[in-house]
Order: sequence, then structure tokens, then C-alpha cells
Amino acid sequence: MKRFIFVMTTVVCVALACGAGTTGGLLSSHGVGAVVAPPTGGGDAAAAQYSLMAWSELGMHCIDGKDYSIFSVLPPYNVIHAQLVKKGEPPTLVTSGVTITYQATPDLANSANSKSANKTNFWSYVLPLFLASPPPETGLAGYKTQSRTPQNMTYNAAVGYWEAVGVPTVPYDDKLKFNPFPMALLVAKNSAGTILAQAKIVLSVSDELTCNTCHASGTDANAMPSAGWVYNSDPAKDTKLNILRKHDDRWNISGYLSQLQKDGYTYQAKLYDTAVAGTPVLCAACHSDNALAASGLPGIGAEASDMHTLHGPQILLSNGLTLDQNSSTSDTNSCYLCHPGPVTKCKRGAMNTQLCSSCHGNLSYAGNPTRQPWYIEPACQMCHNSSQRYTTTFDTNGQWRQTTDTTFATNDNVPIPGANLFRFSSGHGGVFCSGCHGSPHAEFPSLQANDNVYPKQLQKYPAKITECSVCHTTKMTASANMGPHGVHTVGQAWVTSHQSYVDNHGYAACAYCHGADYRGLALSATKTARTFTVEGQKKTFAVDHQFNCYDCHNGPNGG
Repeated sequence: MKRFIFVMTTVVCVALACGAGTTGGLLSSHGVGAVVAPPTGGGDAAAAQYSLMAWSELGMHCIDGKDYSIFSVLPPYNVIHAQLVKKGEPPTLVTSGVTITYQATPDLANSANSKSANKTNFWSYVLPLFLASPPPETGLAGYKTQSRTPQNMTYNAAVGYWEAVGVPTVPYDDKLKFNPFPMALLVAKNSAGTILAQAKIVLSVSDELTCNTCHASGTDANAMPSAGWVYNSDPAKDTKLNILRKHDDRWNISGYLSQLQKDGYTYQAKLYDTAVAGTPVLCAACHSDNALAASGLPGIGAEASDMHTLHGPQILLSNGLTLDQNSSTSDTNSCYLCHPGPVTKCKRGAMNTQLCSSCHGNLSYAGNPTRQPWYIEPACQMCHNSSQRYTTTFDTNGQWRQTTDTTFATNDNVPIPGANLFRFSSGHGGVFCSGCHGSPHAEFPSLQANDNVYPKQLQKYPAKITECSVCHTTKMTASANMGPHGVHTVGQAWVTSHQSYVDNHGYAACAYCHGADYRGLALSATKTARTFTVEGQKKTFAVDHQFNCYDCHNGPNGG
């Protein structure tokens, strides 16, 4: 029998190279933007000495929804990571002698999500689908749903973070209202039970996979099965049954039944008949899927590749254009037809104004069978290099941009040789990129207010973690290039001492962030209002001001 283990758990090692920043303001035991009182027993003095960096591995985890009786693409399976930083010079990552727990907490709109089993029939069908039988409220990897009872995370020494893998979160709160951005409270305590630090993060999850746009009964005639529409009274079942009927029209799986039987799946020659007879179908039983570490069957394409290449040329009835064509102008009429989605808007982070295709290409490009889905993905340095912020990952030849500039580069060969995934990359001080920048598609600042609670806890404003005091003591000395991505210290110490650096080293290196004309770039912009004392006088700079050499004196040569 097969056993499925998510790609999120397959990392072996992570190089400490370029990647993340590690910085930000002071974390109190209550936090900024808190909507529920923290657990009792904490000490503010202890909390002031630690920062808890935390994140959900994926910016959006997709699940099949409330019904798993027909087929499944993805189970409920959120992954939480955390790193506990003890402030100091240098700061250190705490790897033992503490406990870190996760639990449900209300979000900014007082929506709480503390259970899952009453909102989905996943546990009724988990055995025939995933050949496992976890009890209700327990995920495939043994971790429980975030609840009102704190659950322990585990330290993964091979990687360097604390984790809770496969938390079975669903996108419906305890009032059964759709909420794809439920929140969890993470708490770090020492052996005496004293609270050291806390963090509130989003466990993003959505079932807004709108296959019904084309596959619901009575919709797109081109998608109608040869046996006709199913017209099931349950909309979720109706769409899935139509898809299985259409699959049966296109592909004969008779030659694979013997191997499927050996793998533990008792499917019939027609998948529609299989589901109607009471056995749900797991797509990854036949199609390889790196998200599930599923190898698939020989001769059958990867699930992600087949889905993208099949649907890219399909015409959307509402405008007569193919999904490939639509992807160059509209997420709603292309990617958001299958990925969450017009309501969820999972692409909500700092790059939210870009199209999905700006980074991933159109559907046919994303589905290229030579690409390993989930592993070979766009990397930060494709847009962020050489002082530039390109608006697409593609060069003039239509290929992913290559660069030798590693200033904002992800780590090489993570989590597998040849891959360089952001979510498995770490940098300054060993802190993972997501700990400072946020999860993929939810980079700070986010359009979703719940996402921004975490950076506001650490530094009091919603942006990537920038303040050195998140990890360092407030008395740290000024540094010209020892910060994340080789940047200088942020704060009064650098303002006071930077002339000495320029006198001894020149200012050519400053151009990378401050521009060739030294009048500022987006890289030198502040994400919070700042006031500095310059030659005995106070100067205040507004949010998004691009610091430059003309702010206080006449260019880089002073005067």
C-alpha cells in the first residue's frame, strides 16, 4: 500500500546563505492588534528578551471542501513553522529547553476556527482516499486541529525550525461562516511555564476551487460528458461527478487497475462508477503529485502538468478567449477559475498588483511537463536583482530571468537538488525568509488585515520585518553591511555614524539601494514614519519616503 507524505515534510537541509531579513520592533506578551487575552502565567520581562518568528508554510492551502465522497485533490493539511529568537549580540535561535504550542484564536473580526470535523466529511473518507485512519480532528501527520487547547509543535533539527505538520484546518469558522484566513496563536514557554514570546499568524485555507464554472451541470457544453450532465442535487457532488464522467470519456484506466489494486485502491474501470458505488477517487493514486510525495503510475502525467496543459487552450464562454490568453490580462478569467479565487484572493501580498502569469507564465507554460510542480517555481531574484524591481520574472526571450546577483536570492538546492524555493530558504542569522517576509503570495504588507497582525506584533507596523530590535538588543552598534541582504543598520546609530563609513570606504556601494543618482529608490523607502536627529536638529520622514543623500545635505559629497 502507498502512504502519502506531503512535500512540506521532505526537507533534509537548508543552507544559510542569502535570503531572509531578520529584524523588527519589540514584542510584548500581549502584542499589537490582539483580539484575545494571552494565556496566563507569562512575564513581560521574559517576553522582552525573545521574539517568536512564525508563519504558515503556504500562503494559501487549497482543500477539496466539505465533501470528499467523490474524489480528492488535496486534504486539509496546513503546516506551521516557528523559530524562537533570544535577543542579544549576537541573537541566538532557541532549539531546546522550551515548548512552542499552537491554538485557535479569534481574528480581527472576532471569527474563531477551533474545530474541523463538524464542517467536512473528510474523516469519513480518509481511509479509502489516503489509506490512513486518523481520528477526527487529527491530520494525516498526527497533528491536531488548532483548538482552544494548546497543541505542541516539534523541533525539526534537520531543518532548523519548530513545526506542526498537516494541521487539518478548514475554511469555515465556528459559526460555519466562510473564512479563508483563520488565525492561530503560537506561544513559547520555558521549562518553568513562563511565557517567552507569542505570535499570531494566519492558517490560510480555501475550498474556492470553482470547477463548477465549466463542469456544473448545464454550463459549458464543451465540458459536458458524453453520457450527459449528472444533475445531482448537491452542487459539490454534481460538479465532481461530471468531472469523473468526462475523465472516463477521455481516458481508459483498465490497464492500471491491477497496479491500483496492489497500491490499495479498488477502483472500477470507470471512475464515475467507482465513486457512485461509494469509493472516492484520489487523483494522486494515478497522477504523480509532489504536494503529496505521490509518485503516480508510469505513463500518466503529473497532476499539475496535466491540469494546466489541458485547460490552457480551453475557451472561456464568457469572453471567447482561451485561459492562456486570459491569463495575460485577468486572474479572474484564468487562474482564479481553479485557484482561490475571486472571493479568497489568495494573491494578496506585496506583489498583489501583478498577475499570476507575471511570475508563473500562462497555464501551458506552468504545465510544462519538464518542470517539477511544487519544486521548480519562480524565485525572488528573477525580479529583484541589480537594484531593479522587474514586474515579470521573464526575460525578453520569454524565459525565467537568470542573474548572478545573489543579494535577494533564494537558497540553492532546497528542498531538492536543482530547486531554490523561497519557502525553504533562510538567510540572516539562520532565520527563514518567510519569518520576515511572510508566506508566498502573502508577503508583507498584505491586503488581508489578519496577515498584518504578525508584523505589527513584532515591529508595530505592517511591513516586512525591518527593525533590528526584533532580534538584536537596542544598544547594537551601527553596521554598514551586516544586516539581512547586506544592508546597514536601520536607526539613529547609522544616521550618526554613516559619514565615517563614507569617509573611509566611499559611497559607491550605496547606489544599489539609494540609486545611481543617490536620490533614492524603492529599496531605500521606509515603511514607517521615522524621526532622526541630524546635526542637532530633528528631521521627520513620512511612510514610503525614499531615503537619499539630498535629505540632509547636498548629495553624496555633503555640503
